[in-house]
Amino acid sequence: MGPYLLLMLPLCAAVSGCQATTKLSACDGFSKLTPNLESSVFILKNDRPFANQVASHNGFGASQGCWK
Repeated sequence: MGPYLLLMLPLCAAVSGCQATTKLSACDGFSKLTPNLESSVFILKNDRPFANQVASHNGFGASQGCWK
């Protein structure tokens, strides 16, 4: 078991040095919701809470600079 422990130390040191350096953004995984006119009218008439959620989602993305 002794030789395996000696091999594990350099491996652990090598693996711990590998970390992502990319910066995360509030826009990652976000895209603007753009239903067509027919869908928008249907949603507004039949599911107002969902329409409010879409507006909130799009407003948040705009405020973060994800889209105009």
